[in-house]
Amino acid sequence: MKDDICNICGRTEYRPVLRINKDTLIVKCSGCNTARTYPYPGFNFTEQEKYSKFYLDNEKMFRMFASSMMDVLRAHKSSGSILDIGCSVGYLLDAAKSAGFTSTCGIELNREAARVSRDKGHVIYEKPLEELGLEKGKYSVIVFNHVLEHIPHMKPFLSEVKNILKDDGIIYCGAPNYNSLMQRWLRSRWYGWGMPDHVWHFEVSTFRAALENNGFRTKELVQNAMYYPYSKSLRKNTRATVARLAGSLGLGDQVYGIFLKDSQDSHI
Repeated sequence: MKDDICNICGRTEYRPVLRINKDTLIVKCSGCNTARTYPYPGFNFTEQEKYSKFYLDNEKMFRMFASSMMDVLRAHKSSGSILDIGCSVGYLLDAAKSAGFTSTCGIELNREAARVSRDKGHVIYEKPLEELGLEKGKYSVIVFNHVLEHIPHMKPFLSEVKNILKDDGIIYCGAPNYNSLMQRWLRSRWYGWGMPDHVWHFEVSTFRAALENNGFRTKELVQNAMYYPYSKSLRKNTRATVARLAGSLGLGDQVYGIFLKDSQDSHI
């Protein structure tokens, strides 16, 4: 897509924030103030062979992430049905089943990752959420971690999330935060830009607004650091140290939140 209309608010006025390369800009909408990639990127996860392999080759790390996320979820909701949108090979769903969730479902567009997750006994859908027609009020917990930045048309996606969430359910949403020390240091080399497949780029205020303007209210909001592993490389170790320091100072490059259904109608 190369449409210059903001798919959140419909405005066409924006200003450049950063040039990633000769063909790609980060721009900020003058209406909703959300940053996005310009032109809109197009990316197909369906046949990406390296996608599932990356998760399988780094199983220990991703199971650690899943365990940490499950600790957050269980502080708010400890049982019921869970839907993980963008579930990859199912590590979070594995953790949810072990934690006592009675129904573990996922959405995964990558065919191989969906197969791996389904083979472990989870219910896996291979279509975008908006095309599934899932039952209203079906899920106690809906997770979309580092997914929202990939969704070109955010409003219908979030509308359907709200539709299938139980009235007393919760959602967990996380995304990169570009208003951070790591981005200021690395600029176009910051990996949170997620080229070529990230559409949207959030700071804490626009991340929160994206949810609250589409039918949710914030229960918990946390700014921390994305994962930068230590290794034998001095450069990588420096980045990892700076990222952890930034996170501890409230300047981290990731934000996540627990959100509830808002009883009032969306006002966008």
